Amino acid sequence: MSASMLRVAIPTASAILMAAMGFAQEDQARFEVAAWVDHFDFAPVMRDGQPVFDTETLGGCLAILDHVQETGATTILWRNCAGGNMRYQSAIESGHLPDILDKRRIADTRGLLGWVRYGVAEPDIVRAMMDECRERGLVPGIHWPFEESHGHLWTISQFNFDHPELWARTVDGRPWCGRCSIAYEETIEHKLALVDELLDRGATRLFIDLYRSGAWSPAYEYVPPVLEAWRERYVEDPPGSTTDERWARHVSGYVTAYMRRLRAHLDASGREVELMVGVPAVSMVEPDYALLHRGADWRAWIDEGLIDTLVVNFFTWDADRPFESTRELGRELLDFVDGRCRVLWPVRAYDYGGYGMPSYSQATGLPQDEIAVRLMQMAAEEGADGVSLECVDYRNYSDTTRPRMKALSQQLNAP
Repeated sequence: MSASMLRVAIPTASAILMAAMGFAQEDQARFEVAAWVDHFDFAPVMRDGQPVFDTETLGGCLAILDHVQETGATTILWRNCAGGNMRYQSAIESGHLPDILDKRRIADTRGLLGWVRYGVAEPDIVRAMMDECRERGLVPGIHWPFEESHGHLWTISQFNFDHPELWARTVDGRPWCGRCSIAYEETIEHKLALVDELLDRGATRLFIDLYRSGAWSPAYEYVPPVLEAWRERYVEDPPGSTTDERWARHVSGYVTAYMRRLRAHLDASGREVELMVGVPAVSMVEPDYALLHRGADWRAWIDEGLIDTLVVNFFTWDADRPFESTRELGRELLDFVDGRCRVLWPVRAYDYGGYGMPSYSQATGLPQDEIAVRLMQMAAEEGADGVSLECVDYRNYSDTTRPRMKALSQQLNAP
């Protein structure tokens, strides 16, 4: 039995306490429907010239949750950040840029929505939504992208600006403020302190999304300790190609070291927390996209029992055989996992890079609601533990899709 399975099998004091409070891990849905929720994506939604969702208020966030539940979601993975800016009242990290910027450090590139103040919103957004999930019988979780920036300067955290000595570096030695290297202890300690804030707010799932890396990849880990370790091991300079397999595997050692620290930190917290990891372009062919572009040796993490749930962001299915190849890829993955952790298959409204429901529709001519139902049924037939929905924005799971998904979710979870 793996370490991950042991964590589920042996009840702890915290698990007993959670059972008494009505949200024990054993009560999770038999077929999980895990909805990723980036509530900031609801901020631009307008009707008759007025915003539909006030995303800085409790009422607006509850309305977002109402909409998400129309998909039949059983687990809510609420986004905790935009890059390095937290969307709750963090005591150790910024929730937004200050009103007045020191332009010697950063240009003000904020558009209107860059002025949201989630870091001071009342009540604390993450705490309120974790509480509301439990009240509604939903599993409360956090969607934490593996990033410290998100496409805009205003999403870079105060921690990054204050620690240029930790900044990532490219192969030619240029520093990049969008990431503090995972090779530094200070970076890891900062991330673990943020984990404690999320656990304190009641999250029982922590979902690390490796696709959203804020443009980071092993190409940005040419920092002194990583270079020193490389030269000590190989007695040569690192390769010039930033997608060289040896370099990616070298960097993956640092990512795995962080995952070990994170697992140990969760286990020592006294709370029953499920660690979920999202892996893009899952393939059993090595080296895969996740290793080369994220330094993510997810096979090793499963072998070591570091993760509880593997979330497939997307399968790289064959456009000539979309459903058949999806089923084959999923079976191959489940055979490899062999029960060592839970696995969620994708029912993905997003289509960046292809492989989402719009691409299925293009390949098959079928409408979204039919595709969603087929993918859910396929996951259940093959023995997956559920599906993940990336991301549930306003009506991107269409008005015809949401009720069909909800009905199927209820059917798959009926007593």
